[in-house]
Amino acid sequence: MVEVHVERDLDFPAATVWALLEDFGDINWAPGIDKIEVIGEGIGMIRRLHLAGMEPIDEQLESMDASTMSFGYTIPRGIPMPVTDYSANAKVTAIDDGRCHVDWYGRATPQGASDEEAAAMIRGAYDMLLQWVDEHLKSRA
Repeated sequence: MVEVHVERDLDFPAATVWALLEDFGDINWAPGIDKIEVIGEGIGMIRRLHLAGMEPIDEQLESMDASTMSFGYTIPRGIPMPVTDYSANAKVTAIDDGRCHVDWYGRATPQGASDEEAAAMIRGAYDMLLQWVDEHLKSRA
């Protein structure tokens, strides 16, 4: 099992970043997704991501807490990395009125990759996600 933690400060209010992330069924701010299907609602819902040339990726919402601006999810089908038993949690924390801190944690069991390779892939995915959040919010400012 590998565990990864990526963090970043963003120059946006925590409520702004949380509003983007808490809408679990809408990840249209992430480039490269051809289609998003939402199956169900609330805890247990699945956002099925369709990307060109890949099997669909199912991300299932496991927890959501607006009071702590945090959520957790798993990928029960279509993990785009050589891992199994993938789960992740993200949390947004206010720094001040105009800035926030985002923590993204992931856990998975490498399958066909070393612990270091799997951790690097997961870390890279989170770095990319946080960059897309930042770029999307800057484009709306």
